[in-house]
Amino acid sequence: MKSSTQSVVRRFGVPTLLLAFIALASHPASAQQLVSSAEHMAITDHGSLHQQSSASTDNPVVTPELSADLLAAHQNYQAAIDAYQLLTPSAAVYNKIGIAYQRLGKNSDARYYYDKAIKADRQFAPAYNNYGTIEYHDRDLKHAERLYHKSIKIDAKTASFWSNLGSTYMAEAKYRDAVEAYQRAFIIDSGIFQEIAINGIREYASQDDLAKIDLCFAQIYAQAGMKDLAVEYLRKALTEGFHDKESLNKDQQFATLHGDPAFEQLLATEHKK
Repeated sequence: MKSSTQSVVRRFGVPTLLLAFIALASHPASAQQLVSSAEHMAITDHGSLHQQSSASTDNPVVTPELSADLLAAHQNYQAAIDAYQLLTPSAAVYNKIGIAYQRLGKNSDARYYYDKAIKADRQFAPAYNNYGTIEYHDRDLKHAERLYHKSIKIDAKTASFWSNLGSTYMAEAKYRDAVEAYQRAFIIDSGIFQEIAINGIREYASQDDLAKIDLCFAQIYAQAGMKDLAVEYLRKALTEGFHDKESLNKDQQFATLHGDPAFEQLLATEHKK
């Protein structure tokens, strides 16, 4: 674990702002519709849209909450907020209102409703996580870290909570803790990094920031024996500006890739540039 961290630090130094992408982790089917021009973290809403829509595929019942969810899915966030506010108040409903306000860029309103969700149910983990995303974006990293720890204490089996914590640690230059958190996320869901990349937007991150994270992901995939994905993320890191190509052959994190045709071809190609 320590060698992996040292590897990231040795190559890149202290990171600045990290990846810029956002994923609605609870809703794989609707996540792409719900992506907006926000920053890095995965926001969660307890998966109610997915649960309701899949509960009866032959004759789905369009409840008031589902109608509000569909408005949010079509990015009609203010209309969704108005619809949610007509529902019976609960932590889940307050959390969804908070998400909609956050999508609109109204972080003060989002904070207010995440706080209401927490007060309504102290064990509602998504609200702590989502509150943490705002604190991360506003660079109150200590508060974000505390909120992610709270969400994990309640629910340690949600990969996005660990991934968010890992990104916060990375922004705080806590490299060893960051790698460990990313690895915990990966153990829970081996597709977490792919899901983030597919569902998110990355234009707010610098090339250097993307290279840091993609190299870290490549190391984790390599250690897990997932060679194709390790090479894929190495290629991304190289494209994004990682220049110490010679060290890849010496890095023990990539020992399993030695002799792999795709890995060797990648190094040979990059070496010629």
